[in-house]
Amino acid sequence: MTSRVTELQPGDAVRTLRPVRPVSLVRSGAAGFVGSACILLGVAQGGSPFTLQVPGAWFFGVDPRAGSNGRFLGVMLVYAGVALMIGSWFEIVRTVRRRPRTPPGHVVAIGVAWTLPVLVMPPLFSRDVYSYAAQGEMVSRGINPYLSGPAALGPSRFLTFVDPLWRTAPAPYGPAWERLSEAIVHVTQRDILATLVGFRLVALVGVALIAWGVPALARSVGRDPTVALALAVLNPLVLLVLVGGAHNDALMLGLLVAGCACARNHHVVIGLVLCALAAEVKIPALIGAACIGWWWSDASWPWRKRIVRVGAALVMALAVMALISAVSDLGWHWINGLSNPGVVVSWLDPATAVGLALGHAASFLGLGQHTAALVHGARAASLVLAAVISAGLIARSERVGPLRALGWSLLVFAVLGPVVWPWYETWGFVFLAVVAEGWTLRIMLVLSALACFADVPAARFLGAANPALTIACWVCLVGVVTAYAVIRVNPVTPRLRSAPAGAAGG
Repeated sequence: MTSRVTELQPGDAVRTLRPVRPVSLVRSGAAGFVGSACILLGVAQGGSPFTLQVPGAWFFGVDPRAGSNGRFLGVMLVYAGVALMIGSWFEIVRTVRRRPRTPPGHVVAIGVAWTLPVLVMPPLFSRDVYSYAAQGEMVSRGINPYLSGPAALGPSRFLTFVDPLWRTAPAPYGPAWERLSEAIVHVTQRDILATLVGFRLVALVGVALIAWGVPALARSVGRDPTVALALAVLNPLVLLVLVGGAHNDALMLGLLVAGCACARNHHVVIGLVLCALAAEVKIPALIGAACIGWWWSDASWPWRKRIVRVGAALVMALAVMALISAVSDLGWHWINGLSNPGVVVSWLDPATAVGLALGHAASFLGLGQHTAALVHGARAASLVLAAVISAGLIARSERVGPLRALGWSLLVFAVLGPVVWPWYETWGFVFLAVVAEGWTLRIMLVLSALACFADVPAARFLGAANPALTIACWVCLVGVVTAYAVIRVNPVTPRLRSAPAGAAGG
């Protein structure tokens, strides 16, 4: 049995699947704003599980005795709002990818609209900002936050809101961040609510730096700045978690993006200073200094000479950090606190999961209880592996792409670190947004969406009126978002094209 094959002739039309027409930016932007407003209404309900329900923790929405009906309504509003924002983000990304030369100002306007409700919300999904405030209060009182935890404050409104897990943990952040925290506490005259607003504004400044730096990075590698801006800044994970939660990751990323943008535009020293300031917030930003050192040299140079430049860049960044430590009068004790996030032991962290599995296996085989030591060993080995992978990516920057190498390096450290929080994904995604195509783009969209829902897990709602319905809604929403990202946001495909004369099949 033979099959008939029709050869393509010159001038024949080649039909492709007709893509779904993209939604206009106005409609998508309006839908995302409605989603952001829904989240605001949801967390404003008394007893919301997404915010701290302690009297005085925010201006509104704090009522631990609220009824289950209002709480369930709030949960559903937040779910619907998150889903609506994610869907709108997908559509905007799809639209700007299909409409080259869309003015970046359109995306900025949408970002401002989506952010306005977020600025009014209580701190979302995390209590870290209360720890920042307590550490700032410690510094203002002359207590070194690297030698003791917030519990050293004694009876204090600042201590009241700190998560018990971190009350005795020294700060893992750099002296520049701690002095900034002290300044916020001082400017707000130790008013806890005003202090929280101050930290949220700092997070907003960080996102503004990202919005400035990402288009500059895109232009430096010949990419569309509007697409990069839409992927990096409109990401609900950035707006809801970094700004909504007032995380210092926003400032760290903003300084890092700005530093890399300056370096890509031949301002290497300024770039290294900004990377050093970013590392003063969180130490993984030093990867940016290493990348700048590699970019600083010519691709034709032998690798030994390029490594010297990388070393010089790291020395310059560390010198800036040493100067800040000396001026701040807080010293280098914060290095000892870098392992503090590791007090959280969870099977959801890959390195920790390996250590726990080995510990249980050893116990099952009668080799004794060595779980703690095995977890520490697995985490140390994981960090070494992350360093090796990162070094390999940077060394192959010419083939991988400089921003892709940096983005994946940061993501590797986020995943293989001692503890993995959902918003750590933003470290790498902000840089990958500049060059994301194909499967990288889909991974970004899907993981960002899942991370948003991971910050609002159904397990928190088991005390709600309808826990089974809540879990079912969560599963359905995650499934829909994943399918939407895989199917809807596909590569650009022309509707109809004509085969050129002499075209060959395949």
